[in-house]
Amino acid sequence: MNLQPRENFLVNALAATVGRLRSMYAGVNGNTKRTKLWDEFGYPDQVGFEQYYRAYERNAVAHAAVHKLLDSCWVDNPTIIDGDEAKEATNTTPWEKQVTKLLKKHWPKIKDADRRNLIGQYSALLIQFKDSREWHQPVDRVAVGRLKEKAIVKLIPAWESQVKPGNFETDTMSENYGQPVSFNFNEQPVGDDGTYGPVRGVTVHPDRIIILCEGSEDENMLSGVPLLRAGYNKLLDLEKVSGGSAEGFLKNASRQLGIAFDKDTDIATLSNQAKEAGFKDLGDALNDKVGRMNRGTDAALVMQAGAPSVLSVAAADPEPTWTVTANEFAASIQCPFTIQFGQQTGRLASNEDKTDWAKRCNGRRWGFMSAVITAVIERFWTMGAIDRPVSGEVTLAWSDLLAPSEKEKIANMQAMADVAQKTQQAYGTPAIEANEVRAVGELEPLKEPEPPNPNAKPDKDPLTDDDDSDNPDRDANRTAH
Repeated sequence: MNLQPRENFLVNALAATVGRLRSMYAGVNGNTKRTKLWDEFGYPDQVGFEQYYRAYERNAVAHAAVHKLLDSCWVDNPTIIDGDEAKEATNTTPWEKQVTKLLKKHWPKIKDADRRNLIGQYSALLIQFKDSREWHQPVDRVAVGRLKEKAIVKLIPAWESQVKPGNFETDTMSENYGQPVSFNFNEQPVGDDGTYGPVRGVTVHPDRIIILCEGSEDENMLSGVPLLRAGYNKLLDLEKVSGGSAEGFLKNASRQLGIAFDKDTDIATLSNQAKEAGFKDLGDALNDKVGRMNRGTDAALVMQAGAPSVLSVAAADPEPTWTVTANEFAASIQCPFTIQFGQQTGRLASNEDKTDWAKRCNGRRWGFMSAVITAVIERFWTMGAIDRPVSGEVTLAWSDLLAPSEKEKIANMQAMADVAQKTQQAYGTPAIEANEVRAVGELEPLKEPEPPNPNAKPDKDPLTDDDDSDNPDRDANRTAH
């Protein structure tokens, strides 16, 4: 078919438009052939804090994922060290005792701020100082310095939706270039529509707030990485599989009935009788009868012209589909499947899974969490609530999650003792000393026996075993003999 120049132009323009639309839709899911794949699967194009928070609140897998990482990382609190980690073995300094005592009552608030950070792009930790100033003003460091730790009233964890950045510093010569010069804090709880109290917003000075923003190495609070972002689509799939399976079970269990009438049945007469009985139509009457039968365990259904049959389908096994989807979600949060879901699938976590998970949590403790806690301590001494550390820096020492358990320590000691026994029998000398075995079990080493002093005088007579250390004639008698 030959097209006129104008028609050819319109066809080319339409093809170009379709191509642009295809590329635009493909930018969402990356599939250039099936550009509406996500629409067919029911995945949203954009996901924000509200979706993450709703998933955390109502999706069992999402809730478990957040708390599995949170509780594993916060299984214990770090040791505060004045200086580098090498000074941990020395005596605890007064400054370390002061900070440890101060943070003891604030650990739950810091942990809760970390929980909120995992769900959103960022979270906030507001510090309420007793300095007689409004929150939008800088902290009065002189007043705080007089009260010391008593000036810290409390720490307030806040969600991403409660704290928004105000204006940003635009002076390129400033140390705070690109950082907010103020924050807007909405005191209304997340999910509250105003029924639990008045909605109040306050402006907060940066001195009074610390932002937790995991994954934002560019120090931009808006570029944080929520824990549930990568696996959000898989959470929706898990709901489809588990919810669809439960719905199918319910429908089969509810005894839905179908009524088949033969060709000789007078439907008009039955419909009129149903209307005379007060029903809308014949279908409404049948639904009422079937509903009554399902509500009673001993109810009977008597039919004259129709034959009832149960509407049911063979329920599909959801486990294979659910397991594949759950594995994808577990991979998105870098958590082994058996660690995330435990024994629900009949599988125990292997030593490799435990090691991988311990490495993941160790890295987070020594990285992001140490940075947050150090920022809190530095803010305290910068505002004057505590003294500056003597060394000028603070270090956090966490317990090693890869350290062997008590059971593993005993097994390692038994293995080393077995080596010592066999090498003793084979060569006459054990290859492993007793203190080496004790070190594997993290036990204190045995003291080495002191060599005898040839010039020392015995306290007892070697012949009579009497204590004659106070006998003045002992030395004279020994000389005479």
